[in-house]
Amino acid sequence: MFNILRRHTIAYAYLLGLIGVLCFAATLPLTAIALADFSPTFITTIRAVIAAAAACIWITLSRSTRPTRLEIKPLVISGLGLIFGFPLAMAIGLQTVPSYHGAVVLGILPLVTAGLSAIVHGYRARIGFWLCALAGAGLVILFTLKEQEGSVSWADLWLVLAALMASSGYVIAGDLAKRRPGPWVICWSLVLLSPISIVATFMVWPEFFWVRPESSLLALLGLGFFSMFFGFFAWNTGLALGGIAEVGQVQLLQLFLTLLWGSILLGEVVTLDVWIFASLVALTVYVGRKLA
Repeated sequence: MFNILRRHTIAYAYLLGLIGVLCFAATLPLTAIALADFSPTFITTIRAVIAAAAACIWITLSRSTRPTRLEIKPLVISGLGLIFGFPLAMAIGLQTVPSYHGAVVLGILPLVTAGLSAIVHGYRARIGFWLCALAGAGLVILFTLKEQEGSVSWADLWLVLAALMASSGYVIAGDLAKRRPGPWVICWSLVLLSPISIVATFMVWPEFFWVRPESSLLALLGLGFFSMFFGFFAWNTGLALGGIAEVGQVQLLQLFLTLLWGSILLGEVVTLDVWIFASLVALTVYVGRKLA
């Protein structure tokens, strides 16, 4: 009986992990849709406001305990990277490149996060991990040069900055999540930073907001609720139930799911060479994680 329940729990954990990755994978295409009618700054702030409203509801219904004085600083610092830094840099980058391009560039984010974690926490990753990280970075640079006819654009630099923002936020939030549930961490980060989100949203509020295309308005709602709120719930709960090492492998699908979302939502034509580069980048992430 125990084994049956365990198998069901593991299957449920993987399902939650997949749902979380599906939400995260849609972030780039949804941002590209919203950029047709809204600025990167407004997209960043409004999605934070939407997610913070959902976080307030969760905190109230779950009667979540308040963070201690020592926990406020890491919550705010990680939130600045994940809630503001990553979305803003990503949106600016996506103004001039398609979402599939951003997906490949950001495909090495797990390796960047693992490498930064090793540096911050002072443990020694094996040489094989660093070789995989270099290989992944080299693939991204080669892909960028191929796409940009031998040059690196400002969009690529913004996307690299987005990866650094996200990875630094993950490292700080991940350390805090060892003592607190994952949903608790993201919700309190959203709530603590909500005054900034709300004020900034009003400052950049666009004229004729409600007469914008329905697709753009739904994209904003999807970014706020799914990418920044519900996705974290499903992902973190799946990791807690099934284990970080096991369920974490589901994230390898995110790059490919982003390409599929771009094809579905934007009608992007993803060529064979893009799939090849995506597969090679995912392979470096997989091997690198094994060797970390």
